[in-house]
Amino acid sequence: MALARKPKPQTKTEAPKDERAIEALISKGGSVAETAAKDKERAGGKSTNVVLRLPPEMLARVDEAVEARSLRIPRHTWLLEAVLEKLDREQSD
Repeated sequence: MALARKPKPQTKTEAPKDERAIEALISKGGSVAETAAKDKERAGGKSTNVVLRLPPEMLARVDEAVEARSLRIPRHTWLLEAVLEKLDREQSD
């Protein structure tokens, strides 16, 4: 049977005494999330995520329509435009 010594208690390491260095480190950590939150505020903060399931054939037609435009836009933007056009048409009826 192997015998081992009792482990020595670990000594606590002293925290750095420079408060400015600590604050700089803490502030550095959240800059990306803070930027995203500010961008959402500027946009009104009213955006909501929605899962949209499309058949592959319909998605291919959407992609063809996106590619056919003279100015390349993201698929997301094209879908938003299509939804707005449909809402405007139904509202005017």
